[in-house]
Amino acid sequence: MKRKRSILRLFILAAIYFLVANFAHPVEPTFYKLLELPDYMFGVAFAAMATTVFLFSPFWGKMSDRIGPCKVQVICYIGYAIGQLYFFFLAKGIVHVVLARLLAGVFIGGIGVANILYIIENTEGEHKGGPLATYATLSAVFSAFGYLIGGVVGDLSLKGCLAAEVIGLFLLSLLVYLFMEDKPREETKIDVREVMKEANPLKAFAIPREDLSIAFFAFLMVCMFTSFASTCYEQCFNYFIKDQYGFPPSYNGYLKGGVGIITLIANSTICSYLLNRTEIRKSITYVFVLCLIMMWGIIVIEEVRPFIILNVVFFAFNAVYKPLLQSMLNGFSKKSSGSIVGIYNSMTNIGTIVGSLTSGFVYAVSPKGSFFYAAIAFGFAIIFSIIQRFNDKNTNRIIEK
Repeated sequence: MKRKRSILRLFILAAIYFLVANFAHPVEPTFYKLLELPDYMFGVAFAAMATTVFLFSPFWGKMSDRIGPCKVQVICYIGYAIGQLYFFFLAKGIVHVVLARLLAGVFIGGIGVANILYIIENTEGEHKGGPLATYATLSAVFSAFGYLIGGVVGDLSLKGCLAAEVIGLFLLSLLVYLFMEDKPREETKIDVREVMKEANPLKAFAIPREDLSIAFFAFLMVCMFTSFASTCYEQCFNYFIKDQYGFPPSYNGYLKGGVGIITLIANSTICSYLLNRTEIRKSITYVFVLCLIMMWGIIVIEEVRPFIILNVVFFAFNAVYKPLLQSMLNGFSKKSSGSIVGIYNSMTNIGTIVGSLTSGFVYAVSPKGSFFYAAIAFGFAIIFSIIQRFNDKNTNRIIEK
């Protein structure tokens, strides 16, 4: 099979990536326990990874514009695999764990940016929202099934589960190289000093004037606060059910697998309805309100069974708003898609960094403290989504032309 520009092929490879990249998540709490690391390390390690995702996302956005998103994917899958190899099999203490997470984050950001930019480049103007929403749905569903596989395999062999993720990432780089093709680009020599300048995270905010608006700022705030809420909650939940209830990795996997099925149903019904039959800017606010209500329920409930049931329902709604946000992303790109995707990825990762650190350090004080902060973040997301809706007009520019 020859190389080809194809959204379908991108979706297939992205689905495999989301599957493989989540093999290790359900076993990480067990991994940290075996290394005898302090409780806060689950948050610190994830925050370290998210930090380099934030720092390098603008760089990979520019590089995708220049050399093509497929080439960036090949590089980043290999880099991510090396980072995971270091993390799983060589890291033995706090310093090495943090260094390994920092290395992995450099390349994870490139994968996300390149995938989204490929979709934007290879989809006709008005129809980009649908494929972007599909990409987000694939992320939610196949990440959940990756958890399921990782949890079950992790019960049988911890090292086998970790090795499967590393091998899968190397294979993905080969598949992209063999079967995916970029749009033609002008061949230009890349200057080392210029590349270093592009790695400056502040470049993410140097976007064209045509793309700057009050609505876009509010949109970025929504992305940041929902990312904080989601990360703060998920990082705590994974460790919480291991530490508080003593669940083995497979239980985490079974939960996420069930969530994957529920998410698929929710996104093919609720999300599809909201995308096609409602004004997304308005309906997404109501989704955040439901997330806030369920989060308060999770904080209050103490019994195991009702707690798990409410969490499963929350996972589904938490996945619904992500396709809606990504479908809205294309509407803000007037001039430079790479810059817009880069800043979007950076802002979501600011939320991820702070959310990870919060979940790790708050856990030592209160195991459910992270759920409380996630609820507050959803409250801010509601406020900024309302601001965005009432300012999403071309006349409301922050910087005049």
